[in-house]
Amino acid sequence: MKSYEGPLVPVLEDVYSFILRNTPTVSRFRPADLKRQDEPFYPSGAVREGLVNAFAHRDYSDFSGGITAHIYPDRLEISNTGKFPEGVTLAKLQKGTLSVLRNPDIAHVLYLRGYMEKIGRGSILIQRACTERGLPLPQWSEDDRGVTLTFFTTEVTTEVTTEVMQIIGVLGGEMSRRELQDVLGLRNAEHFRKAYLQPAIREGLVEMTTPDKPRSSRQRYRLTWRGRALRGEG
Repeated sequence: MKSYEGPLVPVLEDVYSFILRNTPTVSRFRPADLKRQDEPFYPSGAVREGLVNAFAHRDYSDFSGGITAHIYPDRLEISNTGKFPEGVTLAKLQKGTLSVLRNPDIAHVLYLRGYMEKIGRGSILIQRACTERGLPLPQWSEDDRGVTLTFFTTEVTTEVTTEVMQIIGVLGGEMSRRELQDVLGLRNAEHFRKAYLQPAIREGLVEMTTPDKPRSSRQRYRLTWRGRALRGEG
């Protein structure tokens, strides 16, 4: 257990270092590289983004509150006091459409110091980093104590519907919505979206190629690592 107090940026860096020191390291041998590569188990970029978001969105009017990082054998939790800002929902957060700042001045300082990128992209970067590392998608939750971002070490079991299994079975490479409908023999676009596509995305089995532009005419869909694993591709 460790407690940090002081200016925002040094505390942010101290907590980040504490997490890296107290979570596992994984070793990998990459193709065409004879030297072993040691990396933090949880993607460092995702952890950084999670901490930056916690510092930027904490409710600082709650003097008894704060920011906490809990490290467990099967997960890492980063929490901050305060509810989601008005207009922000879990669905919007997961899609990277967050545009409401609780503390715009603090966010601006973090941006100027190079800790923050474009507003609203943090959640997308976190999810993408976990997927690329082969970890389950992280989850955000909200309760009376505040907002918590949880990284997992093992798969979270979910119930997959027959419709979702069908889309996983036919999705190869990158395909458009129309191509998927045609392969499945479905004519009703709204039914396909609600019963097949949205549940598959919500469960982290299918992802958009351009998540920052969900309505793009060039939008394509592909399996995530979870989707490929469910199909038996590892």
